[in-house]
Amino acid sequence: MNRTVTPCAAAATLTAALLLGAFCGQAQAQSADQVKADFARAVYQHSASQVHNDRPQPLLRAVVVLRIKLDEQNQWRAEVFRDNPEQPELTQAALNSVAQLPAPVGLSPKAQQMLRDEGLIEAWLFQKDGRFALKTLAKPQRGA
Repeated sequence: MNRTVTPCAAAATLTAALLLGAFCGQAQAQSADQVKADFARAVYQHSASQVHNDRPQPLLRAVVVLRIKLDEQNQWRAEVFRDNPEQPELTQAALNSVAQLPAPVGLSPKAQQMLRDEGLIEAWLFQKDGRFALKTLAKPQRGA
C-alpha cells in the first residue's frame, strides 16, 4: 500500500515520536507523578484542538476518569472509571485522545511493566464547549 505523507504530517509524527520517546525514555528515572505528567503532555500534543489551557470553569460540563495501560502489543488502552452517562460523546472524546497516541518508544522494561500492571489514572475535565484539560496539568478551577 502506497501512502503519500505531507511534510506537515511527517513533522507532526516526528514531534510526537520524540515527545513520547522522551516520556518513555525517562520513565525509569521519574516518579509516578512525573510519568503521569509526561503522559498528559503527550495527550495535549496529539489532541491540541480539543484541549484548553484556561482555568477550568466552576461547574464543569463533565468529568471522565480513565485508567490507561499498555497492552502486550505496546499499544495504549483505556478503561472507563467514571463518566457522564448523559454525554457519552465526551467519554468517547477522552477514549479517542488515548487511542490516537502512537506506541511509546524507548520504554524501559521496568516502566513498561508498571504501565502494563498498574497503569495510570487520569481525569479529563470538560468545559461547556467540549474542550478538555487533564487534571494532572490543569490550572486551578475558577471560583463560582
